[in-house]
Amino acid sequence: MNQDNPRDYIGYGRDNVPDANWPNRAKIALQFVLNYEEGGENCVLHGDSHSETFLSEIAGAEATQSGI
Repeated sequence: MNQDNPRDYIGYGRDNVPDANWPNRAKIALQFVLNYEEGGENCVLHGDSHSETFLSEIAGAEATQSGI
């Protein structure tokens, strides 16, 4: 184990593939995720008085006012 990385990787890799024991000896598992969001965001380009404040990756960003 590398002293710079204390994580124990035992159990990872192609030599230690886990036996998942899925039903009917399945070889692959699928997962579908549907994300449905209702509503819309404020946008000055669409005539709203200000832009959305929670869609920015900048902490504390303020909304843009229309007409400025």
